[in-house]
Amino acid sequence: MSEPFPFEQSVAPPPPPPSTVPVKPRHPLGLPAGSVRALLTLMVLGTLWALLAMPPEKEIHVPLYLPYLTFLVIGSYFGTRSSSRREEGESPPLYLPRGSIRFLIILGFAAVIGWNIYQNPDFLKRLTPTVEDLTEQPLLPVVIFGAFCVGVIVSALAHMVLAGPLGLPAWYQDIQAWVSLLAVLGLGADVIYLLVIMPGLDPESALKLRHWQTILSGIVAFYFGARS
Repeated sequence: MSEPFPFEQSVAPPPPPPSTVPVKPRHPLGLPAGSVRALLTLMVLGTLWALLAMPPEKEIHVPLYLPYLTFLVIGSYFGTRSSSRREEGESPPLYLPRGSIRFLIILGFAAVIGWNIYQNPDFLKRLTPTVEDLTEQPLLPVVIFGAFCVGVIVSALAHMVLAGPLGLPAWYQDIQAWVSLLAVLGLGADVIYLLVIMPGLDPESALKLRHWQTILSGIVAFYFGARS
């Protein structure tokens, strides 16, 4: 008579190993890295292009802050994007194909310059600052450059105090992004006021929003410094 098989105790399977998939850091407004800066850059440049493309019979003068912001946003955006490393699987800014923002910037300038060569060869005079501009806003370039530097310093301090394993808190990044976007929209409203509303007002009663322009330009410059 055969002996019964020995009792075999069942052994529970080992638990699955913890997930090793790294959690990607969150960027401002939940968009891919560089998206807010791309928006700000296109908004600033779009305003400049619109003013330069106005018909020659319209006496348009580009506000002094626009050329300063143009140099800052282009230099900062191109410099930051060229030195940054996109993580594997991360989408390009604004979910557009890679290099689209640079292409749009180059295309925009080429279109404006080509249009004005035939329509208004003296369009660069619109960029020449007037004596009134230089007199009433002598510290504008200092404010813009200083705000950019302050943004760099604040960013370093924020990373020391607020940053966690996934970077800066979402609320901190989003507040900076929204304030900067609203600042650019405010500058756009200022351009509309200068072109549409101010010409119909009495020169003595017309508001000159020089301080408004300086403050909003500083906010935009601060954001580029904070994200550089």
